[in-house]
Amino acid sequence: MQQHNLYLQRINLVIDHIRDHLNDDLSLDKLAEVAAFSPFHFHRIFTSLTGERLNQCVGRLRLERAVALLKTSPTMPIIDAVIETGFTSASVFSRAFKARFGISPRQWDRQRPLKESKNGQVLDGFPRYSVDMLSDVDDAGEFEVRLRELPTQRLAVIHVMPAYMPENIIAGYTRLMDWFCAHGGNLARATLYGMSQDDPEVTPLELCRYDWCLTLPERWSAAPEGDSVIREFPACHVATIHCKGDIYLVDRAWQYLYRYWLPRSRFQPDNLPAMEIYHPGHHPADTGWGNFDQDCAVPIIAL
Repeated sequence: MQQHNLYLQRINLVIDHIRDHLNDDLSLDKLAEVAAFSPFHFHRIFTSLTGERLNQCVGRLRLERAVALLKTSPTMPIIDAVIETGFTSASVFSRAFKARFGISPRQWDRQRPLKESKNGQVLDGFPRYSVDMLSDVDDAGEFEVRLRELPTQRLAVIHVMPAYMPENIIAGYTRLMDWFCAHGGNLARATLYGMSQDDPEVTPLELCRYDWCLTLPERWSAAPEGDSVIREFPACHVATIHCKGDIYLVDRAWQYLYRYWLPRSRFQPDNLPAMEIYHPGHHPADTGWGNFDQDCAVPIIAL
């Protein structure tokens, strides 16, 4: 079991590296080096633990990042998204896009959700708001978007996958809290982050990943255990909405941020995950899992 967890830690580091370096060398040899596995065996190990071939994972993450850029920046030229996400050419991107979604990038109305060409998906129970409805939300002043800067932070991270299963989310949260407290961590001083690594409108639900993260004190020395890792999260600017209510309010805030506010702003998403920020004393275990008190935050950079 301990060896299996070490393998998972290394593979999770590789996936994080891919997400952070989409425009860099992501060859088998380079990623095997990141994982500290032999290139002769790395591909088989990666596939056995993730269910994806390595080149499939790299291509999928590049495509999903390009889609995220184009969706939240409707005026962005397609070639800019192609270059930023590491595709070798616009034609390679177009073929990947059409194979996944059944239409060409130029046929896509960026105000509408994409669906898989073979098996579309939706998240049951959550209404999808039209742009007109989100405009009404804006007119009513339901949400206030604030811009702030987050410092570089050292985080303990637990990966949850597949993410859109409540029992997985709660189990991952519990593992992180138990580990933190068992090593002397003080939850009254720790900020909790829930980071969405994928867009469920684009990524197959079984591949969506959610990360629970806790800020670590400066002199923290306990090593990660199980499927946890410790990583430095870079300083970034974020656009935030404070939410206090049920999951449907939180979902509406996310739709407003991504589908209404961002496309009308002077920003685009940074290549960092969206995050739910729970301040000390307002973690889900404090407020209850049906009632949230959090900031919805999107890392941003100037257009």
